[in-house]
Amino acid sequence: MTERASLLDGSYQSAGEIDAIVPDSFGVYAIRLVAGSTLPGPFEALLTERGSRLIYIGQAEKQTLLKRLLGNELRARGNGTFIRSVGAVLGYRPPFGSLAGRARTQNYRFGSADRVAIVEWINSNLEVNWTVLPQSEVHEVEVALIREHTPLLNLQDNPRALPELALLRAECRAIAAGLSMPAL
Repeated sequence: MTERASLLDGSYQSAGEIDAIVPDSFGVYAIRLVAGSTLPGPFEALLTERGSRLIYIGQAEKQTLLKRLLGNELRARGNGTFIRSVGAVLGYRPPFGSLAGRARTQNYRFGSADRVAIVEWINSNLEVNWTVLPQSEVHEVEVALIREHTPLLNLQDNPRALPELALLRAECRAIAAGLSMPAL
C-alpha cells in the first residue's frame, strides 16, 4: 500500500510549523518524537524498547486533517484522543469535577494554562506527517498501520497497547468526573 509507506517513511515536519499546510482533506496522520526529545518515564523506556520514535497514528475520517489533526490533536481546540493521552503522559490532569454530571466523561480537557503548556511541548518535541486518502479508505489504513507499528500512545486496535497509558487516562476521567482527587 503506497499510502502506508509514504506516511511512515515520508518527510515529517515540525508540529509547530504546519498550520498553513495541513490540507482540508480526509486522511491518516502519524506523530513521532523529534530526535533528541524524550518522554517522561516509563514511557521513554517503553518507546526505546520498541525501537521507534513513532508515538501515534490517527485518522481524519469524520473530520478533515485540518480540523482533526491541527485543531483537536495538536492545538487542543477540541476533544482529541491524542491531546488527552500526551497531556496525561506529561503529568497534566483535568480540573477536578470539570465533567461531573455530564454523560461523556471520557472527553476530559485540561485547564487553559495546561493546554497552552501541552501545545508548546508538542510544537517543540513532535513532528508529523500525513497522507490524504479517500474517506472510504481512512479507517482501514489507520487500523492496519496501528496493528503493524504499535505506536506508543494508541490504545485502540493496538496489539501492544500500554496498560500504563490506559491507567493514566482512567485517572484523568475519574478526576474530571469528580470521583477521584488528583495526586499531589
